[in-house]
Amino acid sequence: MAILKKKTTIVSNMTYMAVMSAINLIFIILATYLPISILLLIIILPLVSSIVAYYCLKRLYIVYALASIGLCLIFNISDTIFYIVPAVITGFFVGLMLEYKTNPFWMILVSSVIQAFLTYLFIPLINLIGSTDFVFSVLAIFKLQDFAYREEITHLFIYLISLAQSILSIFVLLSEIGKIGIKIQTRVSSFMPYIAGLLICLILSFSFALFNSSYCFVFTAISFYFAFFLLFDLLMSQKKSFYILIAVTLILSFFSFVFTYKHIAEPYGFLLFGLFSFSTAVVSFVKNYLLCLHQ
Repeated sequence: MAILKKKTTIVSNMTYMAVMSAINLIFIILATYLPISILLLIIILPLVSSIVAYYCLKRLYIVYALASIGLCLIFNISDTIFYIVPAVITGFFVGLMLEYKTNPFWMILVSSVIQAFLTYLFIPLINLIGSTDFVFSVLAIFKLQDFAYREEITHLFIYLISLAQSILSIFVLLSEIGKIGIKIQTRVSSFMPYIAGLLICLILSFSFALFNSSYCFVFTAISFYFAFFLLFDLLMSQKKSFYILIAVTLILSFFSFVFTYKHIAEPYGFLLFGLFSFSTAVVSFVKNYLLCLHQ
């Protein structure tokens, strides 16, 4: 179908972008009158923008972005800020990564970081529009408004919500793009970037903690994202020796956590959960590199 082909002319690009902007507008109108459709915004809007970024000329994407945001602002300002703007921005980067056949792992990571950053950026604006404290309202839902470490919880909560949203939208995107002939690269040629990414997150986590910055917990959470990916690879190896090695390192990490936690000022003792991420990185390095040298 012509609609699922690369657009090479100005007219075809503008027409395609106009249709996609109208689709964004329809979903915003739907969400305005049917709040239950918010889940559709989280799933569908990034998909729409990613497809535009993939099929259309990158230099014209700004036209689609401005048209979508401008049209949707007329009907619902808050939903446009919270859903359309992040979807348009993350969609561009995801579409770009689709074109370069980037592993979905990095799509989710980049999308979640952008989503979290935009949430922080727009919170003051949302507070102004709604005449309320957005963060306090969210914490109140979970009865955490009086929690001593609510600032730390807030940063971590915002990122985890962004990560969950990104995982959901990217999974839906990947399940749909295969039907329209877009191929992605799921095979990992080297695990070193993943191991290095995990270690960098742990270094940043402890570095921020030295300055009493509550953002350190966000980097610890991201290290777990890397760790789960590496752990999945280890479990897929189906080798008993690696299972034993994983168990041993996790036990050592647990005892290290227990004996060290009480010596660290609260709440930064929770950063020691990074030991579990670190142990996964060590086992992955042994599997993918040290053992390969002896084969």
